[in-house]
Amino acid sequence: MSKQRTHANTMRELERKKQIAEMKCEERKLKVEIFRLSIPFRLCIKFNKLIVLLCVAAIVSYTIAAILLQKYIGIEISPTLTTCVFTFFGTELLGLAGIKMVDTKFNSEQNPLDSDAVG
Repeated sequence: MSKQRTHANTMRELERKKQIAEMKCEERKLKVEIFRLSIPFRLCIKFNKLIVLLCVAAIVSYTIAAILLQKYIGIEISPTLTTCVFTFFGTELLGLAGIKMVDTKFNSEQNPLDSDAVG
Protein backbone atom coordinates (compact mmCIF):
# COMPACT_ATOMS: atom_id res chain seq x y z
CA MET A 1 0.00 0.00 0.00
CA SER A 2 2.73 2.40 0.88
CA LYS A 3 4.35 1.94 -2.54
CA GLN A 4 1.09 2.81 -4.27
CA ARG A 5 0.73 6.00 -2.26
CA THR A 6 4.33 6.86 -2.93
CA HIS A 7 3.82 6.22 -6.63
CA ALA A 8 0.59 8.23 -6.62
CA ASN A 9 2.29 11.08 -4.77
CA THR A 10 5.20 10.99 -7.20
CA MET A 11 2.85 11.06 -10.16
CA ARG A 12 0.89 14.00 -8.71
CA GLU A 13 4.10 15.90 -8.05
CA LEU A 14 5.36 15.20 -11.58
CA GLU A 15 2.05 16.33 -13.09
CA ARG A 16 2.27 19.56 -11.08
CA LYS A 17 5.85 20.12 -12.28
CA LYS A 18 4.73 19.47 -15.85
CA GLN A 19 1.93 22.05 -15.52
CA ILE A 20 4.37 24.60 -14.08
CA ALA A 21 6.83 23.94 -16.92
CA GLU A 22 4.06 24.39 -19.51
CA MET A 23 2.97 27.67 -17.90
CA LYS A 24 6.59 28.91 -17.90
CA CYS A 25 6.90 27.98 -21.57
CA GLU A 26 3.74 29.93 -22.41
CA GLU A 27 5.05 32.86 -20.37
CA ARG A 28 8.34 32.88 -22.31
CA LYS A 29 6.48 32.77 -25.61
CA LEU A 30 4.32 35.72 -24.57
CA LYS A 31 7.37 37.70 -23.44
CA VAL A 32 9.09 37.09 -26.78
CA GLU A 33 5.96 38.14 -28.66
CA ILE A 34 5.63 41.30 -26.56
CA PHE A 35 9.31 42.09 -27.18
CA ARG A 36 8.88 41.64 -30.94
CA LEU A 37 5.85 43.92 -30.93
CA SER A 38 7.69 46.59 -28.95
CA ILE A 39 10.54 46.81 -31.49
CA PRO A 40 9.83 49.72 -33.85
CA PHE A 41 11.52 48.02 -36.81
CA ARG A 42 11.45 44.52 -38.24
CA LEU A 43 14.53 42.51 -39.10
CA CYS A 44 13.27 40.41 -41.97
CA ILE A 45 16.32 39.77 -44.09
CA LYS A 46 16.10 37.02 -46.67
CA PHE A 47 18.78 34.36 -46.53
CA ASN A 48 20.27 35.31 -49.91
CA LYS A 49 20.64 38.94 -48.89
CA LEU A 50 22.22 37.91 -45.59
CA ILE A 51 24.80 35.78 -47.41
CA VAL A 52 25.59 38.64 -49.81
CA LEU A 53 26.06 41.03 -46.88
CA LEU A 54 28.33 38.55 -45.08
CA CYS A 55 30.42 37.97 -48.22
CA VAL A 56 30.89 41.68 -48.83
CA ALA A 57 31.70 42.28 -45.15
CA ALA A 58 34.26 39.45 -45.18
CA ILE A 59 35.96 40.77 -48.32
CA VAL A 60 36.08 44.33 -46.99
CA SER A 61 37.39 43.25 -43.57
CA TYR A 62 40.03 41.01 -45.18
CA THR A 63 41.16 43.87 -47.41
CA ILE A 64 41.35 46.31 -44.50
CA ALA A 65 43.27 43.80 -42.37
CA ALA A 66 45.73 43.14 -45.20
CA ILE A 67 46.32 46.86 -45.75
CA LEU A 68 46.81 47.53 -42.04
CA LEU A 69 49.21 44.60 -41.64
CA GLN A 70 51.26 45.75 -44.58
CA LYS A 71 51.30 49.38 -43.45
CA TYR A 72 52.09 48.98 -39.73
CA ILE A 73 53.95 45.67 -39.51
CA GLY A 74 55.44 45.50 -42.97
CA ILE A 75 54.21 41.96 -43.53
CA GLU A 76 52.48 41.16 -46.78
CA ILE A 77 49.76 38.55 -46.61
CA SER A 78 50.37 35.65 -48.96
CA PRO A 79 49.14 36.44 -52.47
CA THR A 80 47.88 32.87 -52.76
CA LEU A 81 45.72 33.34 -49.65
CA THR A 82 44.37 36.62 -51.01
CA THR A 83 43.54 34.97 -54.33
CA CYS A 84 41.79 32.09 -52.55
CA VAL A 85 39.73 34.40 -50.31
CA PHE A 86 38.54 36.54 -53.21
CA THR A 87 37.88 33.47 -55.36
CA PHE A 88 35.83 31.78 -52.64
CA PHE A 89 33.62 34.77 -51.89
CA GLY A 90 33.33 35.70 -55.57
CA THR A 91 32.20 32.18 -56.39
CA GLU A 92 29.63 32.32 -53.58
CA LEU A 93 28.23 35.57 -54.92
CA LEU A 94 28.15 34.28 -58.51
CA GLY A 95 26.45 31.10 -57.34
CA LEU A 96 23.77 33.07 -55.52
CA ALA A 97 23.26 35.27 -58.58
CA GLY A 98 22.91 32.18 -60.78
CA ILE A 99 20.39 30.60 -58.43
CA LYS A 100 18.39 33.83 -58.35
CA MET A 101 18.37 34.09 -62.15
CA VAL A 102 17.26 30.47 -62.60
CA ASP A 103 14.53 30.86 -59.97
CA THR A 104 13.30 34.06 -61.58
CA LYS A 105 13.28 32.48 -65.03
CA PHE A 106 11.50 29.35 -63.75
CA ASN A 107 8.85 31.39 -61.92
CA SER A 108 8.22 33.64 -64.93
CA GLU A 109 7.82 30.62 -67.24
CA GLN A 110 5.57 28.85 -64.76
CA ASN A 111 3.23 31.86 -64.33
CA PRO A 112 3.00 33.50 -67.76
CA LEU A 113 0.81 36.56 -68.08
CA ASP A 114 -2.34 36.08 -70.06
CA SER A 115 -2.14 37.90 -73.36
CA ASP A 116 -5.95 38.30 -73.31
CA ALA A 117 -5.95 39.93 -69.92
CA VAL A 118 -7.30 43.42 -69.71
CA GLY A 119 -5.52 45.84 -67.46
